[in-house]
Amino acid sequence: MPLQPPIAEIAPVRSVWVFVLILCGSLTSCTPFVHYSEKALDPAARAKVLTDRRLEARPWALSELIADATAHHPDIAVARARYDAAVAAIRTAGERPNPTVSLSPQIITPYTALIAGTYGVDFDWTFETAGKRNRRLDLAQVRTRTAAAEVVTAIWTVRGGVRRALLDLYAAEERTALLTSAISKQGALLKALDERVAAGAESRQISSQARLLQAQLRIQAAETGRLASDARAALAESMAISVAGLSGLTFTYNAFRETPSTLPDRQCALTRRADILAALADYAAAEATLRLEVAGQYPDLHLNPGYSLDAGENKWTLGIGLTLPILNHNEGAIGEAEAKRQETAAVFDSVQSRVLADYERSTLAYRAARVTAGSTETLLAEQIAQMDSEKRLLDAGAGDRTTLLSLEVERATTLTARLDAQIEVQSALGAIEEATQTPAL
Repeated sequence: MPLQPPIAEIAPVRSVWVFVLILCGSLTSCTPFVHYSEKALDPAARAKVLTDRRLEARPWALSELIADATAHHPDIAVARARYDAAVAAIRTAGERPNPTVSLSPQIITPYTALIAGTYGVDFDWTFETAGKRNRRLDLAQVRTRTAAAEVVTAIWTVRGGVRRALLDLYAAEERTALLTSAISKQGALLKALDERVAAGAESRQISSQARLLQAQLRIQAAETGRLASDARAALAESMAISVAGLSGLTFTYNAFRETPSTLPDRQCALTRRADILAALADYAAAEATLRLEVAGQYPDLHLNPGYSLDAGENKWTLGIGLTLPILNHNEGAIGEAEAKRQETAAVFDSVQSRVLADYERSTLAYRAARVTAGSTETLLAEQIAQMDSEKRLLDAGAGDRTTLLSLEVERATTLTARLDAQIEVQSALGAIEEATQTPAL
């Protein structure tokens, strides 16, 4: 029958385990534990939400479409989720390292008595030095600025897509109306020419060129119908909605019928655009990383208190430890951080150079389009004067009806050219807004 240790020998050992359990319980109860909550992702349900979304069947202006797109577009939701993750990382960066506990029982063999063993409990508290925690917090906070700039970039990307698609739809619908009018006027001209041919006043060759032009106008009208369908599909894509979700909608195009009195200046593009701010934030993050690595060359302090029951005797220890920086002073990581800072500075210069090119390209295109639009206005004014003159001659009985019809067809063609010039102006204006990420006034 094995020998049972006396109660006097068991009591000190039991007190050690009670002490450990109480200490561990008190440590773990300081903060509550987070429990995992499953959240499944159902692709079929998500697809139904996407395909079932409909816009209200009413007139929609550009500003209203942009507001709806920025509220529902998944690309913006992704950017915002990344920003939320960057904000959550601030708490992670500010957390202090947890202490550790280790148990080290030592049993004497051959076993004689439980009290003859040594039962130890050792703790390790880490105290960070050189402001490492503050450096991590600085880095995490800077990264939220980068994430915030990405949200702004996503918003302007969606905004630009909606504006371009609606502008294309406006151009297609206006061009369809102008071509329909031109085809009608060309038909009237052909009818007048056929009457003259039937009367023997002209040969049949005179109507050949007019018939060819009418055929070309009809081909252009068919192509414009296809462009309108493409523009509607592009608008649906830019708003993250199905084409069916746009059914029954009408659009107002007042935003494209005026030009602003002032344009955003170059300084806005070079200092306030989101990718400029993101590049600045990346440089600040590189600076914060370098500061963190410089702080990393200083060792952290470890406080190691402990208690042991050694053969029935209570023994307390207080140890202090740190890493000896004798083989390296974190030079490798510091060198990498310095190189990264230099790289981000070069990236900033590259981004700023690209932004400058975008702004100047769009402003030059805007000025050229304004000149073209002015030329078409001049040509239209001359054609209207010619038409008025021909009408007066007809009223006086000295004019030619076919000449007047030809002038009306030419005017319809010039109206199409003016529309193209206006679309170029609006397209360049949108490019200026995207280059500066500032609405034109």
